[in-house]
Amino acid sequence: MTAIKEAVIVDVDGTLCDVSGIRHYLLDDPKRRNFEKFHKASALCPPIPDTLTWVHEHLAAGRAVFVVTARKRRWEYLTMQWLRKWEIPHDVLLMRADADDRRNDLVKADILARIRAAGFTVTAAIDDNPGVIALWEAEGIPVTVVPGWPEPNTEINAGTAAKKETA
Repeated sequence: MTAIKEAVIVDVDGTLCDVSGIRHYLLDDPKRRNFEKFHKASALCPPIPDTLTWVHEHLAAGRAVFVVTARKRRWEYLTMQWLRKWEIPHDVLLMRADADDRRNDLVKADILARIRAAGFTVTAAIDDNPGVIALWEAEGIPVTVVPGWPEPNTEINAGTAAKKETA
């Protein structure tokens, strides 16, 4: 009999990495969003202490920590350097493909399927994006919400930032 491997999912931008001081690169003007400047500037952003505590608590409980980000793969080196700089313990970093401009929740749904296919049961997640939080909840994953998302109906994706239509 194979033991069930438990894992948790932690987001990067706005959840693990405090990007509050650099979100203007994405929010000032949706027509001039600059992911290049945003991600380069994120290298200087500190981690969010409460999220670090959350990660350490789950590691102490024996769970694998999957860093799951909607950042494109082209930012993998910068992201890994940031994780090393701040000594963020994790087992795996999972990212979106460079050509993938889908909504963040769709990208993360596919990543979740890969995690499950690898034999892991996701027991918790931590995120700040309302669309992704809704995904985790729909999948039955308990989620810790990190406050600070800019607007309730704004979706920031690698390819787009747009207001969601509300009925």
